[in-house]
Amino acid sequence: MKKIGFVIAILSLALLLSGVAVGAKVKLTYFYTEYDGVPPEYITKLENAFNVANPDIDLEIVSIPWNIVHDKLLSSIAGGRPPDISVIGTRWLLEFLEMDVCEPIEKYLSKELLANIEPATLEAKIKGVLYAIPVAAGPRFMFYRKDVFRDHGIGAPPDTFQEMLGDALVIHDPPNMYGVGMIGKKYIELTEFAYYILGNDGYFFEINPDGSYGKCRVNDEAGVQAMTFMNDLVNKYKVTEPAVTGKLRADVMNIFVSGKLGICLIGTYLDSLLRERGATFEWDYALMPRFAGKPQCALNITDSIMLFKTSKHKEAAIKFIEFAYQDDWRFEFDKYTGFPPVLKSVALKPYYQKPIYKVCVESMSNAKGWPLITEWPECSDIIWSEIQEVFLGRKTPKEAMDDAAAEIDMIRGM
Repeated sequence: MKKIGFVIAILSLALLLSGVAVGAKVKLTYFYTEYDGVPPEYITKLENAFNVANPDIDLEIVSIPWNIVHDKLLSSIAGGRPPDISVIGTRWLLEFLEMDVCEPIEKYLSKELLANIEPATLEAKIKGVLYAIPVAAGPRFMFYRKDVFRDHGIGAPPDTFQEMLGDALVIHDPPNMYGVGMIGKKYIELTEFAYYILGNDGYFFEINPDGSYGKCRVNDEAGVQAMTFMNDLVNKYKVTEPAVTGKLRADVMNIFVSGKLGICLIGTYLDSLLRERGATFEWDYALMPRFAGKPQCALNITDSIMLFKTSKHKEAAIKFIEFAYQDDWRFEFDKYTGFPPVLKSVALKPYYQKPIYKVCVESMSNAKGWPLITEWPECSDIIWSEIQEVFLGRKTPKEAMDDAAAEIDMIRGM
């Protein structure tokens, strides 16, 4: 017995000298980005519930405003003290991969959780490897003035962009009513062009067999037709609001909220704005239109949770993710944010059978996200500049898209 006690004492001393206290809890840090609508009490409740269920883990959820979390992560990495896990804009993933701080999350998650995630939200999957799990998703779809459609004898909302043009021509009555909204001023997101090119079965880049991005393809038939149609809405049929090259997303939303816009292609936040400002007209939702004969494909933008390679407690981090992704916790979070659910099981709940969520969930099933390439912000800016050249009549759609593709391939070394 004395010998056994001596061995235990030696082992305990060794653990103490190595900095690991006997019986010490695992310290786990999660950088959570503050979402509008989610009360701090929810985060506190989640943290406490997990810690009670896992007495060997001491979870700390650090709430950080969205506009500073990127800088906060960079400074924590530079200081050698990054969190174990963090919410990120999925578009930041390649930056963190280049810094070699991202641990592929797929190999740690349970098969049950992986199978329960909506496929369209898996934007953090690169070359077949899932590096981060989606935490929020924002598909885009169509808002329309149901009362105006009814007053003009229009029944169902348009299924195709060609039908949308026809409906816009019927209801367009400036300055009292504009047919369809168009963001035409350079903006951080390239949403308008994305709606039309995705709806024409096109994309921004060729996709190589290994999942990597090849040459820019905005100047192929799908891209040029999408740009031509956008320009026709503005300059040929003139069914948009005036002076589109000066309109940002907020401007177009405000026109719809004011009651002077029949169709607006956007996300769920417009619904919140309409209710917040007490809009008295009748509106409804529909899937993003597509070009005739092409598959329906919406734009979907996600945020994700990333696991850091430097974490010494990866198993504990995954244990927390599996805990937080139980249906009850995810339902409460999604309900607060107003986003559609990222889990298939949550999407089946009665709450998500409301018209707006039914459209959101259906939109995600065939949606695509932004290209995950480090040069994407610059590429987006180039395409935006060429779109404005077309709207202002300085270039044809083909010339503009050819110039955009050539410049993008050049900066990417292709």
